[in-house]
Amino acid sequence: MLERLKILRFKSIKELELEFGQVNLFIGGNGTGKTSVLEAVGLMSACLGRGLGDSDLDSKGLRRTPPKLMTSAFKYGSLPISLELHGTFAKGIEYRVVLKSAENSPLLRFHSEIFEYKGARIFSRATSVSNADHLDPNRGIWDQIKADNNIPSEVRGEFSKYSRYVIYTPQTDFLRGRKSGKIDTPPVGLHGEGLPEAVSGFLAARDRLRGYERKRPGSGGVDWEIISKCAELVELPGWASRFGVHRANPDLTSRDIFDRSGEVVYIEDRFMHARMNRLSVYDSSEGTLFLLFAAIILSHPEAPKIFALDNVDNALNPKLTRKLVEQIVRVTSAKSNGQASLGAQQVFLTSHNPTVLDAFDLFDDRFRVFVVRRNKRGHTTAGRLQPKSEMSRENWQLLNEGRNLSQIWLDGDIPGAMGDFS
Repeated sequence: MLERLKILRFKSIKELELEFGQVNLFIGGNGTGKTSVLEAVGLMSACLGRGLGDSDLDSKGLRRTPPKLMTSAFKYGSLPISLELHGTFAKGIEYRVVLKSAENSPLLRFHSEIFEYKGARIFSRATSVSNADHLDPNRGIWDQIKADNNIPSEVRGEFSKYSRYVIYTPQTDFLRGRKSGKIDTPPVGLHGEGLPEAVSGFLAARDRLRGYERKRPGSGGVDWEIISKCAELVELPGWASRFGVHRANPDLTSRDIFDRSGEVVYIEDRFMHARMNRLSVYDSSEGTLFLLFAAIILSHPEAPKIFALDNVDNALNPKLTRKLVEQIVRVTSAKSNGQASLGAQQVFLTSHNPTVLDAFDLFDDRFRVFVVRRNKRGHTTAGRLQPKSEMSRENWQLLNEGRNLSQIWLDGDIPGAMGDFS
C-alpha cells in the first residue's frame, strides 16, 4: 500500500506531501487539483511499469499533457524543467524518481531513480546494478530488473500491486456499448470498454463461490461476502433484479449498440413482463450501469488492488453516492483483515457530492478525507479533514451541533470545500 507521497513541481502542485489511508477522498472546488493528485499517483505507477510513453500514460488514465505542462509553470519564479515524486510504501519500501522535460522531446524522461528497503538502498538508476549502463533511459528500472531473483519478496509484492494502479473514469457511451475500445488493464477498460467480458468473469467468480456456500455454509468466506454485496449494488436504484450476459434478441436491442451480433450485458427490470424484461445496457439507467461498473472494479478477481475512481458520484443521486462509498469502505476493511483474495486494498476517490462524506468515519484512521484548494499564488494545497487528536466523538458532535458531514459541507463550514481560494 502507498502510505505517503511527496509531489514536487507537478502541474498545479508546487510542493505537497500526503499520508494516505485505505480509502482516500479528495473534495474541493473545480480546478483545484484533485485529479492532478490522482495523476501524480498514476505517474509514479507508470514509472514502475513500462515507462513514460503515450500509450503507457494512457493505460493509467492520465491525460496526455505535453511534458512542459507536466512541470509547474507559475508566474512567480523560474520555470522548472523537472518534477519529483517520493513514495513511501508499506514494509519499509521507498521509491524516489526525478523526471525531466527535455527540449524538443514529446515525452518526459527519467533523470534519476532510487529504491530503498528498510533504510538501505537496493538499486538506483546510476549505480544499482552491474548492467546499469545498458538500461533503457526511457523505461523505469523496475520494469527492466524485476525478474532478478535477488529482489526481496516484500518489494516485489508491493510494486507488483502498485504498478497496476489506474484511474477509472467510466463514460456512458462505453458502458452502453455505443463505443468499443481496448482494455489495457483487465478486467474492464478505464471508461467501461469490454463490459460484457468483465461481467461474465464477475458472475463466474460469484457462481463458484455460491457453489461453495451451498455445499458448506461459510466455506465461501470473506470473498463470498465481498462479491455478493458488490453484486447487490446493481439493485440499489430499485428497478433492477438481475443482470447477466446473453446473445441479444435483435428486436429488443438498440441499433445504436456497436456490436449487436455478439454478447451484450442485460439487466432485468422487475416491473416488466417476463418476455420483455431483459433490457440491454443501452436501455438501462446510467446510474445502474455506473454501479455495475463499480461492482466489477471492486471485486472482480482480475481487478487492480489499488485504483482511483474520478468523480465517484458520477450519474448517481446523493443516496446512491453514499451507498456506493459505504460499500467501498466495507470492501477495503474486509481486505485489510487478510482473509480475502478478492477486493480492493487501497482506493482514491474524488467527488463534488456532499453526501459522500457521510460514508466516512473521521475517527477511523484507515479512511481519510482531504480538502484540496489553491492558495493565493495558485499552488494546490491539501489538508486532511479530521477531528483534533484529543477530541472525542461526543465533543465532535457537540461542536458541530449534531450535523452530519454533508450538512457541515453544505453550510460552508469546511474551509476550501466550496472552492474558495486561501
